[in-house]
Amino acid sequence: MKTTWIMLPLALAVSPSFGDEPATPTKEEIASKLNGVSASDITDSPIEGLYQIAVGSNVAYVTEDGRYLIQGEVYDLGSLENVTEATRASARVALLESVDPAEMIVFSPDGEPKHSVTIFTDIDCGYCRQFHRDIDKVNALGIEVRYLFYPRTGPDTESWAKADKVWCAEDRNAALTRAKLGGEVPDNECGTTPVAEHYELGRQMGVRGTPSMYAGNGELLGGYLPPEQLLESLEELEN
Repeated sequence: MKTTWIMLPLALAVSPSFGDEPATPTKEEIASKLNGVSASDITDSPIEGLYQIAVGSNVAYVTEDGRYLIQGEVYDLGSLENVTEATRASARVALLESVDPAEMIVFSPDGEPKHSVTIFTDIDCGYCRQFHRDIDKVNALGIEVRYLFYPRTGPDTESWAKADKVWCAEDRNAALTRAKLGGEVPDNECGTTPVAEHYELGRQMGVRGTPSMYAGNGELLGGYLPPEQLLESLEELEN
């Protein structure tokens, strides 16, 4: 019997057969008990006797004897670092770097950006609209905004269709602004759009609501932040 690894939220149920395994099973044997997990996803953790399992930005721990599976945050009380979140952030960086900026809708400041954030957004999300009302202020603070679509209602819904149509517009930035601030969605079709890929990426990263803002180091900044507070959060990460 295999344990199912369910993405978003991560739910891992321990299989009774773990207790029947040898005292020191291999990583391959442990992985064989978990759907969607390979031996390469299992690495040493900072805690003696525990392996770390990381699939995308989902992190869990398993005892080296393969018997106990643990979900939760691990803190280093010496440095006060959340080592679980550090692993997630590293995974998020890799996931975001896999997306070509040409497949995003990017609002850039004049000159070289001081900071960059990636935001999963929904055209019909109230806080997403509130943030976009200040997009000029955000850019004026030297912050580049990279939008990815995450229609919260999922495929085959009105919000998803709006995202597709915005992407198909000749001027995507202007179309996104009109859709968010005025409710005017262009009636365009262009075949395949990256909305499905954005949505799946959001699921892999653990997006549970919009807006979801990520700094360049992969840290989740949270949901809506006013321009000045966003800048403050980004500058704190550099200290």
